[in-house]
Amino acid sequence: MKVFLLSADDRAHEALKRVQLAGYTCEVVVSAQQIPVHQGSGLIAVLCRSPEALLECHHPNMVPIFFSDEALGVEDMLLSLSNGAVDCWSMTMPIEQIKERGESLMTRLQRTHRATHRAAQEGEAAARLSSLEKELHDDQRAGQSIQLGMLPAQHKQMDRFCFSRWVQPSLLLSGDFIDYFPLQKRYLACFLADVAGHGASSALLTVMLKNISWRLQQKFGTPEFKSPGDMLSWINDTLIGQGIEKHVAMFLGIIDKETQTLHYSMAAQYPPALLRSADGESAVLQQEAKPLGLFPSVSYVSDHVDFPQGSTLFVFSDGVMDCLPAGGLGDKEVELQALVANLPEPTKLWSRLCESLKNLDDVSLLAVQHLGSA
Repeated sequence: MKVFLLSADDRAHEALKRVQLAGYTCEVVVSAQQIPVHQGSGLIAVLCRSPEALLECHHPNMVPIFFSDEALGVEDMLLSLSNGAVDCWSMTMPIEQIKERGESLMTRLQRTHRATHRAAQEGEAAARLSSLEKELHDDQRAGQSIQLGMLPAQHKQMDRFCFSRWVQPSLLLSGDFIDYFPLQKRYLACFLADVAGHGASSALLTVMLKNISWRLQQKFGTPEFKSPGDMLSWINDTLIGQGIEKHVAMFLGIIDKETQTLHYSMAAQYPPALLRSADGESAVLQQEAKPLGLFPSVSYVSDHVDFPQGSTLFVFSDGVMDCLPAGGLGDKEVELQALVANLPEPTKLWSRLCESLKNLDDVSLLAVQHLGSA
């Protein structure tokens, strides 16, 4: 991948070194006009160190990426996306993550670029008639590409636990978001967040949720973060501090690998999470709590439960209720528990739910399997 770093100050050296460590050949330029783009040159990644610099990358072969020296801030990310950024990176990201994000992004954009080029050749007149619709669709596809790139790896195994996630948006963009990651050496974290509504406005907030994941990894272990409930309180204050006019339901779990214990806390999470044991019995994990992003200084309760070998944690967004037979919410909860009992394999359970998708709401599933010793 051709990479150019757009920078006019002396601090570009550290950013350049970090990109090169990720395996990319990178060159620093002062202006986007210095970047050699021409017919057939292919896509070129342009790392812009300010949201305003993105506006210089107007050539169709340029792929503008906001590249921050610091941890990504929500205002900068939202401004960057509105200025045309297709992704947002930070120097605080691990080198391997920069490499993976770049490779995944360019693969998807190359495919979109070729498809767009073929469509243009098929008839300029038809393209003109649908130009506005196409522009909106491409913007949403680009947003979808960013969202997919932010999701963690599917069926990711960390020590003796396998983490899986599925997100099916009702539109191209989703208000549901899932993440999982290690915390220090002893713990593993996972969460499922359901932003109120769906579509572009809710999807923008998932960018902030990914940033929150990075910050949790940096902050965990400090005195104020002694439990999942403390972490939810911090997330709530962070959302309120940003003036986000959306509320968020969330399940947050912390797995202690040494004691094989799941510590968890919830904010208006529905339906209840289920912890299925190896013998097929399911424990219902349920708490009553206010959603995130609406009420300041809210305290969230933390609970814990044994997470022995052979157990599987299932967490759903509320859109899953539309996939179940008609009836009251209580009946649907019983049906969902029955499905988990009869279909313990997460992939098969998701396939069964997808048979009844109505696309009325975003539908998501987070599954964590305790596989035991390798």
